[in-house]
Amino acid sequence: MRNEQEVGGASLTKAIEVDGQTVGFEVASCGNTEKPRLKFMGYLKVEPTARLERFVADRIAFFLSLRDDLREFYKLAMEDPPMRPAIEHFYGHKQVKFLTPFEGACWAILAQRIPMAVAHSIKGRLVAKIGSSINLGGVDYRAFPEPEKMSAAGEMQISEVVRNKRKAEYLWAVTEAFRNVDEQWLRTAPYDDVHAWLMDIKGIGEWSANFVMLRSLGRMEELSSVGPDLACDVARMYFEKDEPLSDADVCKVAEKYHVWQGYWAYYVRIYSEFTYVFRRAKPTKVE
Repeated sequence: MRNEQEVGGASLTKAIEVDGQTVGFEVASCGNTEKPRLKFMGYLKVEPTARLERFVADRIAFFLSLRDDLREFYKLAMEDPPMRPAIEHFYGHKQVKFLTPFEGACWAILAQRIPMAVAHSIKGRLVAKIGSSINLGGVDYRAFPEPEKMSAAGEMQISEVVRNKRKAEYLWAVTEAFRNVDEQWLRTAPYDDVHAWLMDIKGIGEWSANFVMLRSLGRMEELSSVGPDLACDVARMYFEKDEPLSDADVCKVAEKYHVWQGYWAYYVRIYSEFTYVFRRAKPTKVE
């Protein structure tokens, strides 16, 4: 989401499409860690309705994971000595997701097997051609198109913008799938049912489905995948070993976190990145 919002001090400004309208919003902190509170201001070209205000408030809460009550997770983690430093350092931190699950699913398609910068460039073209923008204080904030707008643009226009036939085909499949699904079902239905629904979409494989479950829907109740990075991080944090654990051993460590396994893995990753960033860098020979 680089260059798609402005973050300054304790505020964030961004834009979203809602029922064909472009809404800009600014979120600012007016609380503290123990008593967190946010206020937001919405900006649009027509008179807002109560429904729109509720929708934007819900979207912001979803985007910033504001409704994730981590107290039970923290209690479990503080009883787990290797995790205590991570909790103490990142206390209060919650996952920031994609603004909408549809945007996250599109990104999962765009980011497959190409450099990140190229994927970001394609996404930028999609937003510029099919999305919309709103000017706030002299700055244009662009909003990712809703699935209805992507559908109206048509598969041919998507293909012209993306310039990759296969990715355009997959984006079209994602568009039609998300256009016809209830987002509340995606957020609340049984984990396996939602995962299976994603896997049925053309172009969405195991990695993409896990990515959408975690980064787009915030489904943190299960360990969506292990992967080599997490396997190495857990080995270092729990066993002070440089050799990665097996997937089974990682899952065994995660079991004690029950429905918080996703957050456990998330905190392991961000704390390990913070702690081991210099160890991971390759030594440079200095003449």
